[in-house]
Amino acid sequence: MSEEKQNKDKYEIPEIEEADHDDATKISDDVIITIAATALSEIEGLASVPGKIASGILGRKGASKGIKVETNDQEVVIDVAVVLNYGINIPEVAANIQAKIREAVEETTGKYVRAVNVTVQGMRSPATVEPLVEEAEAMEEEGTPSEKKENKENEQ
Repeated sequence: MSEEKQNKDKYEIPEIEEADHDDATKISDDVIITIAATALSEIEGLASVPGKIASGILGRKGASKGIKVETNDQEVVIDVAVVLNYGINIPEVAANIQAKIREAVEETTGKYVRAVNVTVQGMRSPATVEPLVEEAEAMEEEGTPSEKKENKENEQ
């Protein structure tokens, strides 16, 4: 073999044939639930999502318990159970919940949201909302029980 041919072959990049790729990106239902819960935290008039602890009223821990998701490759159906504050316009708040969740999930995942079903499971009167908000704020300032224990250990 001539030296010229050896040098040419040595640096030649072989042609890559087009191949069919079976790449896939799967989005867990838990991710969609998290996106929906985050969107819910921005809703005015929402008292809670059933199953949340008191601090959840402010849009934090445990929001996923009132949210169920069904998905296939291209579309999503989301069921949301909520408790609303007394005195608000239920259809208006429900429509706001649907719009916020739909927008957040579609923008984030690229999946089509076929339906956002809102079930209003209760109304919270102002007399019951205020103490829970105060309790949640106090818990936030003090920390969780494990944070309190950790703080005590650090103080010693």
